[in-house]
Amino acid sequence: MLGVAALLVLAGVAAAADKTASEGVFEKGRFESRLYRLYVPRALAASHAEAAKPTMIVALHGCWQTPEDFALGTGLNEAAERRNVLVLYPAQGRRENISRCWNWFEPLAPGSETSQLAALIRHVADARRVATDRIAVVGFSAGGYMAVNLACTAPELVRAVGVHSGGPFRCGVGLEAGVQCMRGQNVDGEAAATACRAAMKTAAHPIRASLWHGANDVVVNPVNVESLVKMFSLVDGVSGGAAEPGDGAQRTVYRDSKDRAWIEAWLVPGMGHAWSGGDMRATHTFPPGPNATQRMLDFLLE
Repeated sequence: MLGVAALLVLAGVAAAADKTASEGVFEKGRFESRLYRLYVPRALAASHAEAAKPTMIVALHGCWQTPEDFALGTGLNEAAERRNVLVLYPAQGRRENISRCWNWFEPLAPGSETSQLAALIRHVADARRVATDRIAVVGFSAGGYMAVNLACTAPELVRAVGVHSGGPFRCGVGLEAGVQCMRGQNVDGEAAATACRAAMKTAAHPIRASLWHGANDVVVNPVNVESLVKMFSLVDGVSGGAAEPGDGAQRTVYRDSKDRAWIEAWLVPGMGHAWSGGDMRATHTFPPGPNATQRMLDFLLE
């Protein structure tokens, strides 16, 4: 049974998550069997904005988390209010995974969780008149792996991806192999790139990617971010990388022959399995790190 202190903390998280940012609306919704939250900034919630074609961020929480906890920890709603973009938070239930992890490691067959999430994104994008070339998916941990799944299997929807503490496409199929991937075993960026391009089929296109990892992460081995860089470099057709200012972290940027930045990779010293620069009131955050939410959106939406 939870103690009084723990109950107060949980109540505080829920209350903080339900508060709107500058009068924006944090809606509850359901599509088929999937619950979700949708943050609509004040300007888009106004009736005169009905004809707008906004940008949408899809935010995928990590294991044990909820959309409300993830919104609080990342500060995505506040960032969305400033940028006038929508944020869609799909929710994972305990029936689908006892730890609320996204089942990113399952086979990609029709009806898989990956395809269900793509259908949810299409549904909300159609209902909100979202510009289909302005959808980015960001995720933490299991949500990061699932974000990569969506980028590779639904390229017509996903133009940019932010992966925090996740790993490359199809590095582990099945629960046991998925755990091995998280531990840094059998992680192959070149094989992931080949699988990703095959999954994209004729809709293949370069993907802008913001990749983050903690140097001290013992849940998802940092070798995963190295493989992600390799994977996206091959998918995007870029090579090499140059160190650029990173607010006390190691940041490497990969550009194409026209000097366009396609990939940024951050390795945050002293950080374990957590969201860099996040709010300490939520789970899995590392407040001292660079603000991953701000820097990620700066890069993905430029």
